[in-house]
Amino acid sequence: MKQEVLHDNLLKAIREKLPYEENLASVLGNLLCIGKEAIYRRLRGDVPFTLLETAQISKEMNISIDGILESVSPKSRPFQLKLTEFINPLEIDLDMMDNFVDVFRSIEPNTYSEAASSTNILPQALYLKYKYLTRFYLFKWKAQHDGLDSVQPLHEIVIPDRMAQIQRNFITETQRVKDSCFIFDSMIFMYLINDIKYFSSVNLISDNDVHELKEELYRLLDYTERLAARGKFDNGHRINFYISNINFDTTYSYILTQKCKLSLIKAFTLNSVASLDDKTFDSVKNWISSLKRFSTLISESGDLQRIHFFRKQRELVATL
Repeated sequence: MKQEVLHDNLLKAIREKLPYEENLASVLGNLLCIGKEAIYRRLRGDVPFTLLETAQISKEMNISIDGILESVSPKSRPFQLKLTEFINPLEIDLDMMDNFVDVFRSIEPNTYSEAASSTNILPQALYLKYKYLTRFYLFKWKAQHDGLDSVQPLHEIVIPDRMAQIQRNFITETQRVKDSCFIFDSMIFMYLINDIKYFSSVNLISDNDVHELKEELYRLLDYTERLAARGKFDNGHRINFYISNINFDTTYSYILTQKCKLSLIKAFTLNSVASLDDKTFDSVKNWISSLKRFSTLISESGDLQRIHFFRKQRELVATL
């Protein structure tokens, strides 16, 4: 579904909710707590409403997002893909990154929230703690996005200060979720290690870069194993890890807060297509929940399985 169709349908639904004499810009400005110029850019379609803004409008004005979408096609389920530039990002790219953090930042302390992901790529909430792993995923994205000739040496990739702050905020804010769950493809580390070996074999990653990645992977494994053993973050919020016995085609995620139901499907390594549609959310949640039946819990009580899994991953890392 085209962005402009969603935009027009949303504005039409908002206008239908307002008395004739009400000013649309003033109402939305007060509701979203943003300035007039920012509102007018959204009304003109120059800037799309963010996921969180759309969810807030839907909740406060009792507008059915499903109804907006089904007015175009009852069988089509909508997703939005924002193509962010991760190397040398513009302000609009950084704003899009920060808007996603807002989904977690908006979680109120005394409300229930949950998030889950079935993933064949390391979750950002884990690897963004590590400089070289973060650079590697940027490197891989650039190589696939613009071709091998466009990439710069891994150690020369510079992350702008604001982007680095957004990444730190993301790590912190995701821990506000009351109940988190990751289902790992059993080959998740193998996929990453194979990528590192390939880029090293064609001299796009130096031996020193490989050494740094290797050391960070050991630290990430130590950190993840401690999290799995405890089954909770330092703030007491729960986190569970599962290892799947079947492989995944891509990464599926959902986030449930008091303000929104958000579904995500990973695309292009670092991007995701996102949806606020309730039926899509239910489908993604049911899909992830069903995968637990094909998976082994390694959090808290699964001591033997957890020890075996992390020992095997360290043996894989040692081959770098």
